[in-house]
Amino acid sequence: MFLVALILAIAAIACAIAFGALWSRTREDIRRLSDRLARPDGEASASLDVDSFGALDEIASRIYRSRADLARQLSAAEFQNTLLQQIMNGMGEGVLAIDRQRRVVLANRRFAGMFNLDPGFVGQALSAVLRNEAILSGFDRALDRTSASTDSASRFSIRSGIEERTIEMRAFPLPSHDLAAVALFIDVTRVERLEELRREFIADFSHEVRTPLAALKSAVETFEYDRGHLTEEQDGQLRRIMTRQLARLERLAQDLSELSHIEAGDLSLERAEIDLRRLVEDLCEDFRDRASQKQLRFVISGGGARVHGDAMRIQQAISNLLDNAIKYGGEGTSIDIEVTAGTDSGIVRITDHGEGIPPEERDRIFHRFYRIDKSRSQEIAGTGLGLAITKHLILQHRGNIEVESEPGRGATFVVTLPR
Repeated sequence: MFLVALILAIAAIACAIAFGALWSRTREDIRRLSDRLARPDGEASASLDVDSFGALDEIASRIYRSRADLARQLSAAEFQNTLLQQIMNGMGEGVLAIDRQRRVVLANRRFAGMFNLDPGFVGQALSAVLRNEAILSGFDRALDRTSASTDSASRFSIRSGIEERTIEMRAFPLPSHDLAAVALFIDVTRVERLEELRREFIADFSHEVRTPLAALKSAVETFEYDRGHLTEEQDGQLRRIMTRQLARLERLAQDLSELSHIEAGDLSLERAEIDLRRLVEDLCEDFRDRASQKQLRFVISGGGARVHGDAMRIQQAISNLLDNAIKYGGEGTSIDIEVTAGTDSGIVRITDHGEGIPPEERDRIFHRFYRIDKSRSQEIAGTGLGLAITKHLILQHRGNIEVESEPGRGATFVVTLPR
């Protein structure tokens, strides 16, 4: 019995010694492993002189620090990703990025809105997300390594509801496998419209100034070369021509300046309560002599209305309409003006009995320089800016102006102003 106990004791001691040696080697291996993990280059570091019982604490401390560093890096990456997405979503241009396999890697809210895409398309193949050949070709050109150009720019049209919009795409290659190319999508519909308006303005302005400049040039050349041979009557006639054409150019410059001033939003309205019928009666008195030259008479009706606005600017708008009615209202008829009060507005209806306005022309008559009858545009005095100025003045008052007309039965301009 004693022998058995002795043998068991010796065995236990041997096992303890063996376990101690094994634990010592394991602890050393763990310490060396932690040294390698702690170094960024992964190489073994020099041996550390640590107490055998503190080795596990050292390992745990290093693992905790590594975990904390990793958590900070992940948090910073998440913050940067969120910030990048917020910046992209705040852009006015659409942004789309793809990888080498033509999969969508990145897109902002503006891009999704442009092409009416549902969320969740990131990660899908570009050809499955969009069927637009212009976009696919734009990315192909940007990723073409044989191309001499480092970017690709193109324009194409898309349908947005009932409106057609023009989009400019600018695609750029990127030196990365994860992001092979990125493209900006810019809505240039407004820019193209402004460019079209600029071209129309230059053409219309050139047309308007051509006649007065030609008349002035002719008169000046006559004075220059035939001064000694002119009769008194011819001299007076040339002077009247120059005075009239210079006045026409001056009106054109003034109206253009006025319209530009209004459109830029620089107009300051001095609002007060206005008796709209009294304002109309005063204007008719001012225009009575001009109207009588064409045997036209003013007929004012309605119970009147009081509105809140800038009296001088409303006078300017109504004056342009009365002037227009005298020019195009024919002869020997009347210009009928009705002033009434609506629920929350004052309404002025000015009706002439001239040739009227064709339906296709009604929206265009408020454009700059627009004349319905181009052949008569030089016979009837004016700059072609009166109705454009009138519309902007009414809109400045948060009002509205419309035209009702049938060819051969005159035209009615309806002005609505808030009370």
